[in-house]
Amino acid sequence: MHPRVSQSFLCRVLILGCTLLTLRSPLPASAGCGCDKPPPAPATVVPHFAFPGMRVTLFSTKFVPGQQWTVRFQNGTAVASVLATVVTKRNLTAGGKYTPQLVATMPLLRGGPTSIVASRGGVFVTVPPRSFTSITKPVMASEQDIDYDIARYPTAVGADGTVYLSIGGLDKVCRAMKFSSRADGFPLRINARSTVIYNHQGFLIDALTPLSVNRFEVRRETKTTRSDRIDYYRHSFTQYCRDHQSGGRKVVDPTDTNWHRDGTAHVNYSTLIFAITGTVNGVLPTPGSIAADLSLNTQFGPGSEPWEVEKPEEWR
Repeated sequence: MHPRVSQSFLCRVLILGCTLLTLRSPLPASAGCGCDKPPPAPATVVPHFAFPGMRVTLFSTKFVPGQQWTVRFQNGTAVASVLATVVTKRNLTAGGKYTPQLVATMPLLRGGPTSIVASRGGVFVTVPPRSFTSITKPVMASEQDIDYDIARYPTAVGADGTVYLSIGGLDKVCRAMKFSSRADGFPLRINARSTVIYNHQGFLIDALTPLSVNRFEVRRETKTTRSDRIDYYRHSFTQYCRDHQSGGRKVVDPTDTNWHRDGTAHVNYSTLIFAITGTVNGVLPTPGSIAADLSLNTQFGPGSEPWEVEKPEEWR
């Protein structure tokens, strides 16, 4: 019998949560998942979601290096502002070209559609709430065989009904692991073909389809208060972890952690954000903040299953 813990659970739930309602049957896949991933598309703000303490980057031709701007985030009646200074750095959305960027830290706000207004001396750069979502801070995962329970875990729904779940600490989870999870009190039925996984940089990590990198199994839940149960098989990241440690061949540039010291783009797997589409009782989830009771079981791979094998793409 596994010990029960509450906080770490979601981390895995997240992996499962998104996956949770994602694929209908366990299928092997051929997609890769290392540092060769589609970068975020050009936009006024990248990524299009953030949890408190996470950095978001604003882009505009109005930005001049060295200028200080006020960045105002508003979710409903809640407002929080931060100061940020325009810097010139390599742009992930432009193939590494140096461009002026305004990097701001997401303040503490509840989950849901959120507007952003950057201002300086009567000049404004605006992101509407339909284009950005404040999400919940991730729960940290760990390498353990364990059962987790989280009561009334809060998460966010974007303006288009997308449900966001975030999991952190995965830079410390290098062994192959199986995750199984479901949510009680939020009977989400997921649209597998439009559910995706991002990292906190905005890279598209995976699309939860039969072509995705791991194996998934969704078990449809007959109890009307529960989400479907998902089994998610996360392959080993042992070589990836080794390569990104001090002295490894893919050490991250300390002056700009979006890049390796060798000049190639770095895809950070420490935090994953699952953008889940689906319905609750036949309709899209209501935008804003929601809560559900989550349960998760995590197990190490036995060491003999094909899904455990790390892909060479992850070594970049």
